[in-house]
Amino acid sequence: MEQTVLFEEKIHLSPKDMNRVAKQSVDSIILDYLRTKLGNRCSQHGFVNPESLKVLSRSMGMIENGRYTGNIVYHVQAEGSVLNPANGTLVTGTILKKNKMDLYIVYKDAIRILVPRDLHLGNEEFDQLEVGDTIEVEIRKSRFQIHDQFILSVGIFVKRTEQAVGVEAPVAAVAAPAVGSPEEEEEEEAKEEEAEEDEEEEEEAEEANEEAKEEANEEAKEEAKEEEEAKEEEEESNEEEGEEEYVENVMEEVD
Repeated sequence: MEQTVLFEEKIHLSPKDMNRVAKQSVDSIILDYLRTKLGNRCSQHGFVNPESLKVLSRSMGMIENGRYTGNIVYHVQAEGSVLNPANGTLVTGTILKKNKMDLYIVYKDAIRILVPRDLHLGNEEFDQLEVGDTIEVEIRKSRFQIHDQFILSVGIFVKRTEQAVGVEAPVAAVAAPAVGSPEEEEEEEAKEEEAEEDEEEEEEAEEANEEAKEEANEEAKEEAKEEEEAKEEEEESNEEEGEEEYVENVMEEVD
């Protein structure tokens, strides 16, 4: 799931950036720029770990022609570690959210995994899971686009574990504050916000299901229409063949 890849980037350093040369090397400035540009987001290879990036080589700096910006351009080759989960990969993450539709799992702030409830009907262990629990999930499908803040995956619950790799254990529950205290009011507001978010997610899921049903109905209608047209064409061809046979028979009788 984690692999090392090469990047080829065209870096533009402004005169303001070059003023830092007195305290930093050019390579260090370029590395900072790469970490800002590529790190903690998705590239075409997967989610990039900014701390793993390092400069392998760079060209001599060249002034941009005809733009009059004063920027110096470097062609840079760098390497870094990326996360790109394949189907069937097992990962351990913490439950970030839970609603009536699914679980929302986070892995190293790089992969967000949806675990649908419909795929675990009758599973008592799945029903007992709560926010903050650490579980093992098998990834079934993933998708991302360049510059996305995380990879979105769909997975299947495997088992509950003690603590996720790279994820801090949830903090123990603190005694409830006195009734009517500001802390309790904040907790109630947070619960209300979570409930609203859950409702929005359910509405989005329902809309997606309705769109899928509409698409399926349209496809079925198109298939039925195509079948009717095919039948009509067959009937027309049969009629033409019958007419030709009739004409031939008539011609034979005349002869």
